[in-house]
Amino acid sequence: MKHNSIYRAAVPFFYMLANEPHRPMLLVLSCMLLASLSEGFGITLLVPLLELLQDKVTPATDAAASFGRFFAMAGLPSQGIGLLFLFLLLQALKIGLQSSREVMSNRFQFDLVDRLRERCFMAVLRSEWYWLSQRNNAQYANLLLTDINRVGTGVNFFLQLCSGTALMLAYSLAALWLSWPITLLVLAMGLIFVLAENGLRREALLLGNRIGQTSHSLHSVVQESLTGMKLAKILGNEERHLDKFQQSMQAFRLHQLDFQRSSSRSKARMQLGSVVILVVLLYAGFAVWRLPTAELATLIFVFARLMPLGAQLQQQLHHWLHALPALENANRLLAECRGAAEPADDLAQPPLCLRHDLTLSSVSFTYPGREQPALSAINLRLPAKSTTAIIGASGAGKSTLADVLMGLLRPDTGSLSIDGRVLNDAERLHWRRSVAYVPQETILFNDSIRANLLWAMPGACDDELWLALDKAAADFVRHLPDGLDTLVGDQGLRLSGGERQRIALARALLGRPALLILDEATSALDMENEERIRQAIVNLHGDLTVVAIGHRMATLQHADQVLVMEAGMIVEQGNWREVREYRPAFAL
Repeated sequence: MKHNSIYRAAVPFFYMLANEPHRPMLLVLSCMLLASLSEGFGITLLVPLLELLQDKVTPATDAAASFGRFFAMAGLPSQGIGLLFLFLLLQALKIGLQSSREVMSNRFQFDLVDRLRERCFMAVLRSEWYWLSQRNNAQYANLLLTDINRVGTGVNFFLQLCSGTALMLAYSLAALWLSWPITLLVLAMGLIFVLAENGLRREALLLGNRIGQTSHSLHSVVQESLTGMKLAKILGNEERHLDKFQQSMQAFRLHQLDFQRSSSRSKARMQLGSVVILVVLLYAGFAVWRLPTAELATLIFVFARLMPLGAQLQQQLHHWLHALPALENANRLLAECRGAAEPADDLAQPPLCLRHDLTLSSVSFTYPGREQPALSAINLRLPAKSTTAIIGASGAGKSTLADVLMGLLRPDTGSLSIDGRVLNDAERLHWRRSVAYVPQETILFNDSIRANLLWAMPGACDDELWLALDKAAADFVRHLPDGLDTLVGDQGLRLSGGERQRIALARALLGRPALLILDEATSALDMENEERIRQAIVNLHGDLTVVAIGHRMATLQHADQVLVMEAGMIVEQGNWREVREYRPAFAL
C-alpha cells in the first residue's frame, strides 16, 4: 500500500463532514475546546495549591507567583479555601461540558449516519431497473446495515480523537507554562514514537478494506442460505450451507483478530514509550533542571495523564482509519447509482391515461454481454381496453417485452408510444404509475392482507379493498377468521400459491391501472386456481388493457389477440383460432 493512501482515504471523510450541517459540529467542537481549557486551567491551579499545603506564604515558583498576580488583578481569593473552591468549580464545569459534548457527539453521529444511509437507499431506489437487476442485493444490504454503521463508528472515534487532541493541547500548554524545556523534550520524544507507528496505521487501513470484503461475503452467504432453505432441505445439503457459512465467518473473524493484534501491538508500544518518557522526565526534572517539588509534582501529574491520553489517541486514530474503507464503499455505491439514476418523476402530475392504443415501433434490446438480441425489431399495437396474450418458450423474450411495455427497460432502438405520443425517459418513468404487474413469483410482505393491498393505494377504504378482492376472485379472504387483518407470513407462506396470486392480482387492480401485465401468473398453479385466475382475467375484459404472458394459450383463448414469440421476435399474430391453427404446439 502506498504511503499516501491514508491521506487519500481521509479526504472523502473530511468532505463528508464539510457537507454536514455546521451548527451541530461547531457545538460539539466548542464543548470540546471549553472542556479542555477548563481542564488545563484546573491543572495549573495545582501549583499554588501544593505550595499552600507546604505552608509556604511566599511563592517558590514563577508559576505560583503568576497565579498570585492574576488573582489579585481579577479580585479573586488566592489563599486557602478560595483556591480549593475555584479548583472545584473548574472541575465541575469540565464534567458538565464533557457530558454535554458526549450527548451532542452521539446525536451528531447518529444524524450523520441516518442521512448517509437514507442517501444510499434513495440512490438505490432511483436507479434504473436493469442496472439494479444485474447487482447483488446482499451487497446493498451489507452496505446499508453494516458498512454505514462502521462509518458511524469512524465518526465516533474521530470526534473522540478531536476531543482527546484538544485535551492534549491543553495539557501541553499547561506543561509549557510550568517548564518549557522539559515539555519540549517530552513532546519531541512522543513525536518520535508516533512516527514509528506509521506502518501500523497503514495496516489498519488495509485491514479495514479486507474486513469490508469478508463482511460482504458473509452477508451474501447468509442471504443465499436463507433464500434457498427449502431447496437445501429437499436436497439434504444443509451441511453444505453450514460449511460455506463457517468459512465466511472464519474469514471475517480472522481479519477482525488481525486488526485486534495490530491494535494491541500499537497500544503496547505506546505504553512502553510512555514509561520511557516518564523516566526521562523524572531524571531531567531532578538531576538536570532541579525543579521545585510543587512544580515537578504538577508536571509529573500532567504527564502521567498525558501519556495514557497519547496512547488512547493512537488507538482512536487506528480505529478511525480502520473504518474509512466503509465510507469509500458507500461513496462508490452512491457514484454508481447516480450514474444509473432514472430521471425524476413529477409526482404532482396525474398518471398517464391510455385512451386509444399503446404501440412499440421497431423496438430492439440486447442485454450487455450477449450477442443475441432479447428483442429484435418489434412492432406491436395494443388497443386500449383489449386483452393480449403473449406466448412462447422460455427465453423467447416475453418478459423483456413486458419490461419494455411497463417502462422498466429503455429500448436500444425504437420507441414506446401512448396514444401516439412517444415517451421520453422522464415520461417512461411517469407511465409506470399507470401500470400494474403480477409476476409468477408473488411478492407479499410479512404483514396483513390489508397492509399488502394498501401498497397499491395507501388511502383505500375497506369497500375498495373488498371490490378489488372480488375482481381478483379472492373471495376466500371473507372466510378467514381475521379477514383483511390475516397475517400472510414471510413471503406469504401462510397462504397457498393460488391464494397468494389472487391477493397479488387484487393489489394490482386496486391501483386502477391503465395497463395490467400478468407475467406467467398461472404457470405454477393447479388447474382449479388457474381457472379462477383465468375467469378473473375474462371478467376484466373491456375494463382495462391486459397483457397475459405464458408458455401456452389453452387458458387464454378469450384474448383479443395472441402473439407468439421466438428468439426475440413476433413470429405469429392473430386471434386464438388462427394461432392455434398455425402453432398447434401451444394449444395445450
